[in-house]
Amino acid sequence: MDLESGAGLLHRLTSYLPDREWDVPVDDPRVRHDLVPNDPGTLPPPMKGYPAGPPVLELPRELPDPGVPATAVLAGAASPAHVLDAAQLGRVLFLGAGVVRTAERNGRPVLYRASGSAGARFPLEVYASTRDVAGVPDGVYWYDPARHALVQVGPAADGAATTLVVTGVPWRTGWRYAERGWRHLYWDAGTLLSQLAAAAASAGLAPRLRSLFSDAPVRRLVGADGVHEYPLALLTLGDGDPAIGPAGPALPGELPPVEFPLCTAAQRAGERNELGAPWPAGDPLPDVPPSGSLDEVIRRRGSQRRMDRSGTLSRRQLEWPLAAALRGVAVPHWVAVHGVDDTAPGLYRWPDLSRPLRAGNLRGELLRVCLDQSLAGDAGYVVIAATPPAALDDRTYRDAQLAAGLVEGRLHLAAYALGASASGMTFVDSAVPALLGEPDDLATLLFTCVGVPEYASRAGGAPGAPVAVRPVIPRLGAS
Repeated sequence: MDLESGAGLLHRLTSYLPDREWDVPVDDPRVRHDLVPNDPGTLPPPMKGYPAGPPVLELPRELPDPGVPATAVLAGAASPAHVLDAAQLGRVLFLGAGVVRTAERNGRPVLYRASGSAGARFPLEVYASTRDVAGVPDGVYWYDPARHALVQVGPAADGAATTLVVTGVPWRTGWRYAERGWRHLYWDAGTLLSQLAAAAASAGLAPRLRSLFSDAPVRRLVGADGVHEYPLALLTLGDGDPAIGPAGPALPGELPPVEFPLCTAAQRAGERNELGAPWPAGDPLPDVPPSGSLDEVIRRRGSQRRMDRSGTLSRRQLEWPLAAALRGVAVPHWVAVHGVDDTAPGLYRWPDLSRPLRAGNLRGELLRVCLDQSLAGDAGYVVIAATPPAALDDRTYRDAQLAAGLVEGRLHLAAYALGASASGMTFVDSAVPALLGEPDDLATLLFTCVGVPEYASRAGGAPGAPVAVRPVIPRLGAS
């Protein structure tokens, strides 16, 4: 990976250092210095806008729950096939991107989605290019997460299988994290895709994830301009060719015209002109502990803001979620164990949990590495994704970030299914190699904290009926 251009340059210029506050941009002319993070006056809208006129299809609000345990889905167990109709497609979309909770912040509503997102920014859009979905004419649709409806933005595409297209809006997350928000696009996309894929798999719809595709045609398919919005990944429902060949222009929709040139350059550097194979599913796990249904676990899941340091997790709550989350994923992961029964505190390299690479209490060091955010020290364990940069190029760097987000999303579901809680975490890049005992050029991807919840979130609501919640303020420093 070239650290002087493309994704490598973005990674280098957006890496956090201990001598610079996270919201202070690096002294380099290639990053923007004229945007104030978290400025209420420039807050972007939470979703795209479309003018009146395009056909709108209201999706059924009664979701057909197959009743499959979340643990069975995460273990890769086969589920009976259900008909792909408007209700089942709506269920898949809602369990990934639907609005399940609402709150008020600074006098403005916050729309919390079913899947997690750093800073509650939700910088993603989801489109459905449909083929042979009962009750949905073939076409290209934008999913309206607030109305639980499909807005037709383009004609039916060429291809055999209904395909979900996940796009990223860099300004929506850059408003808080500046150019580093480009990384968040892929983390959040992985988290979203973990739930979209799980919902589809629980209905026997054979989801297939692809991250290698021809960028330009997919942009045309959904009306993304490649600057203010760009495609990140595809999820095909079934084994047929993805329905991604644009048959005509798509409505572009409305987004604030704010650009991060560094992000645009990183995205364009990774563009390709080929369709790759689906990601490997991984071998099913032989062990499936009992749990609630996937739909119930997703609605109960939240991004935990406070964990109980005095409590401990069982060894089962460590081993099984990691095995399920990393099924089929090759990105290296480490685990810093703080409070797990029958497991010595210290640092481990997955999958070897028999002997720590470093033994002892690492709570204080994790706090420093994670910008003094208390979850890093209060969690039962912290999962760390990182990879050597030498094997990455501008496209596979995207894949690594997406894979880290996918693992985080699965960890969330597995943790909640087994009675624990989870939350993603950012970090000081330059401090991670020493923590892990790895070379200084290691590309750190993402941290996930798993622990004993200090409180229980209200379960998310149904389509069109999100529940009102009061946001919990996270702690800083040791509890």
